[in-house]
Amino acid sequence: MSITLFTTENLPEGCTVKETFGMIQVTGTVEVSSKGMIRGMLQRDRNEYQEVIDSFVDNAPIEANAILGVQVSTSSQQFSNGTFLYITYIGTPAIIEEK
Repeated sequence: MSITLFTTENLPEGCTVKETFGMIQVTGTVEVSSKGMIRGMLQRDRNEYQEVIDSFVDNAPIEANAILGVQVSTSSQQFSNGTFLYITYIGTPAIIEEK
């Protein structure tokens, strides 16, 4: 089942919330500095941004078909092994229905 993410406060016309679950939060890291040639080649098909979103969606209950009120927060930090972007997703899983 796919899950729809809503960042708006209002659902599209014709949709209603049947049930909500507890809020979920996921923080993931994405390296934004140069990875060097070897690591770059080994990870060239890897999409770290999508991995963070997938982890967020995977934390929703299996019954949920939407996550409401999705908010995104970012921060970055530089370390000796690179610069990393920290992305936090927060939202409320729900079951929504079309009227």
